[in-house]
Order: sequence, then C-alpha cells, then structure tokens
Amino acid sequence: MAQSSLIGSLEQFFHAVLGFIELGGIVMWPLFICCLWMLWLVSRALFKETSLEAKQSGLTTERDWLNQRLRSLALRQAQAQQYGDLQGVKLLAMVAPLLGLLGTVSGMIAMFDAGGNYGFHDPAVISAGISMAMVTTQTGLFVGLTGAILAFFWQRKLNRVDTNLLAGGANA
Repeated sequence: MAQSSLIGSLEQFFHAVLGFIELGGIVMWPLFICCLWMLWLVSRALFKETSLEAKQSGLTTERDWLNQRLRSLALRQAQAQQYGDLQGVKLLAMVAPLLGLLGTVSGMIAMFDAGGNYGFHDPAVISAGISMAMVTTQTGLFVGLTGAILAFFWQRKLNRVDTNLLAGGANA
C-alpha cells in the first residue's frame, strides 16, 4: 500500500518536472542537464570528503616516512580531483544564467512570432511567450545561484584543507 502511493507520488513528481521543462521550451533541457551535472559533481565531493579528511589526519599521525609520503601523494591527488570538480561547478554556475537568458530570447521570439501570425489582441498568445521566457530565466538564475553558493563553500573547505596540510606537513 505504502509502496504504491510512493510510486504514484514519484510519477506525479516526474510529470510535474516534465511539464515544467515543456513550459520553458527547448532551452530547459540543457538547463536540466546542467543542474544534474552540477549535482553529480557536488555529490562526488560530498562522498569523497571523509576520505580526504582521513588522509589528512593520517598524514600527521603516521611516523613512517614512506607511508607519510604515500599519504601525502594520495591527499594531493584527491585534492586535484576536488579542485577539478569545483572548477566544473563554477563553470556550470556561470553557464546556467546564460542558458536562462537564451531561453528568454527564445520565448520573446516565439511571442513576437505568434503575435505576428495571430495578432496581439489575444492575451493568450502574448502570455505563452512571456511565460516561456520567464520560466527559463528563473531556472537559469536558480541553478546558477545555487552553483555559485555551493562553489563558494566548497572553495572555503578546500582552502581549510590546504591550510591544514601546509601547517601539518611543513616538516614532511
């Protein structure tokens, strides 16, 4: 019983997302992909975060110089991966508002095209194009703002790890 209601809720959510994407037009698909890609990059960082901190703490407590060097190398490789993923999030956060702007222009073009064909006396013709323009703008700004905030906090976290590594590994 509970499983069927969960499946029904997921179906409703899926149809609502598809309806929202359809309302925004063709530009919503790249925005949706941009959002999913950003979530994937952030989730990789969240699941590797504990291993990065564990490698760092192991670096300061280990006495054997070879193991210490190997841990330092593993930490630097993990940091390089994190910095690469962070740069991807920053890029996507910058591209998302531009995609939203592209959707705005597409919606306005559709509005003027429909107005030219059917006349501007019908408010439904005008509102459909404006709605498409505003949905893509809103989505692009939301994805971009979320990505920028995530990138800011992620950068701070990596800076703290770098500072701790320099302070703890100065004599390594």
